[in-house]
Amino acid sequence: MSINWVMLTQDGTAPVPLPQEKTFFTQTDVKLVLDCNDSAGGYPGNSEGYYESNKGTVILSNQRIIFLAQTSTCTPQFKNLTIPLLNFKSWKLEQPWFGANYVAGVVIPVQGGGLTRNSQLKLTFTEGGAIEFTNILRSLLERIGEVNEIPREYEPLPAYEGDSNSSNPNHEPPPPQYSA
Repeated sequence: MSINWVMLTQDGTAPVPLPQEKTFFTQTDVKLVLDCNDSAGGYPGNSEGYYESNKGTVILSNQRIIFLAQTSTCTPQFKNLTIPLLNFKSWKLEQPWFGANYVAGVVIPVQGGGLTRNSQLKLTFTEGGAIEFTNILRSLLERIGEVNEIPREYEPLPAYEGDSNSSNPNHEPPPPQYSA
C-alpha cells in the first residue's frame, strides 16, 4: 500500500494505468478510513497514522485498488491510496442493519510506500456498489491464484549432492552399457 503515490492524468481525475492494467470497477461517493495505529493500543485518529476521507472514488483494476480522495473532505496531506491486490488481506463485506455496506480488511504496506506497518482499511459505499466491488475482487483474486504459480524456469535447481561414491556407501556402478 502506498499513500499519495498514484500518478494521475493531466486533469487529475483518473490514475495513469500501469502496463497491462485493466479497470473493472469504479465507484464514486466512497468513504475511506485507514487506521495505521497498533490495534492493541492507541486511540483511532490519535497519531499521524490515521487517514480519513468522507468522499472519494474507488477504482478496482486487475493489479490494484486505488482510492482518489476529494481534497476538501479528507485528512490533510492525504490525496490518494494504492493497494496491490495481493496486499489486501482478511477482507470481508459487512452489511449492517443501519448504514451503508462496507468492505473492511488488513492492508500490508509496500516498501517505500509511505507506511511502515499493517493497517486497517474500511471502505464505506454510501451510494451502493459494495457487493459488486467484492464480487469482482473475489473473481480477480481467484484468477491470480490460478496463474500465480512459480514458472518452472524460476524454480530453484535441485541441490548438488557431490561425489556420491564417498557419501553414499550403497552406490552402485552404472550399467555396463554406460561408461564413466
